[in-house]
Amino acid sequence: HAARPALDASVSTSTPTSSSMKLILFLGAGVSVPSGLPKVDQLTRMILRSPCHQDAHGNFISGRNPDATSRQTDATPVVRTLLRCISAYDERGSKNAVYRGAPTYEDLFSLCEAIKLWHLGLADNSIPASFVESIERAVRPILKGRSLKARIRDLGSLAMEASRFIESVVVGALQSYSMAGLELILELATSPTIEQLNIVTLNHDTLIEQYLRQNGVDVVDGFGSRDGDVRWYDDRVYDSDSGKVRLFKLHGSVNWREFIGRTRPAIFLGSDIGHVIDGEQRQLKLSLRSPSFLSGVNKAIAYQRGVYADAHFRFHEVLRQCTLVVMSGYGWGDTAINWRF
Repeated sequence: HAARPALDASVSTSTPTSSSMKLILFLGAGVSVPSGLPKVDQLTRMILRSPCHQDAHGNFISGRNPDATSRQTDATPVVRTLLRCISAYDERGSKNAVYRGAPTYEDLFSLCEAIKLWHLGLADNSIPASFVESIERAVRPILKGRSLKARIRDLGSLAMEASRFIESVVVGALQSYSMAGLELILELATSPTIEQLNIVTLNHDTLIEQYLRQNGVDVVDGFGSRDGDVRWYDDRVYDSDSGKVRLFKLHGSVNWREFIGRTRPAIFLGSDIGHVIDGEQRQLKLSLRSPSFLSGVNKAIAYQRGVYADAHFRFHEVLRQCTLVVMSGYGWGDTAINWRF
């Protein structure tokens, strides 16, 4: 674990006393690698190549399709054709970029979102037009529409499916039952010299909260007490006096779900996501098939909505309160986060 002060030593005018130290532990994807979770490039390869199929309910799951009948309606092959075309387009366009490497799954997700927004008429500038037209020409054989307008509509729908496909693969890949390399987190969480530990993470997985709770550490995560099969988001829990260890997931989580008629997400605690009951025995219906988390460059815009705006407000707040940041696993690849620092 690499430690990096939030402020240069020459700027700091005082050192916090041991009895009142408040610390930020900022974590990126690198901290999950020792536990066996894939890196960004591995996730990208899985999305483009690993066996995956669509079941009878339209869900994307790993493995080859065992049902010969449903293979005819399986959208996975056409979704992957689109993603490979987008990847090739992005790779050609990024050759002269100073800070760009090979396209990642987040780049692919972002470009799919750009197509979707253009299709819905929500793009706020004309730049995506040439991109969408180029992709339409490249994937024309898999589009059904006869006119350009109809094909753009088909492309928009396909991009929405591709976004959902990426999210499904990422969720499946981020399930882990082993935890390694997290010992420093436990040391900081239990240290008597730290009054408050603010864990800020960009990761979608649940390793940190699992690890701390298995070691008897209470974590304030922004969600209230149990209500049947769920715990509803409640930002007020961060103001509790008992919150020594607070967790802020700026990009959401694989266990956050959204339900029809509810404005807040919830952490799902049950065993059957198709049958979710609240504390008053009312059935809850999912509004989205995939969990609530952010991917891609467009997430900087999504930082301004809903619970993500709350989380980033809290992040800004702890940056003002804490003089030190311990950072690990972050590659400085999120421009909006970098500016916040």
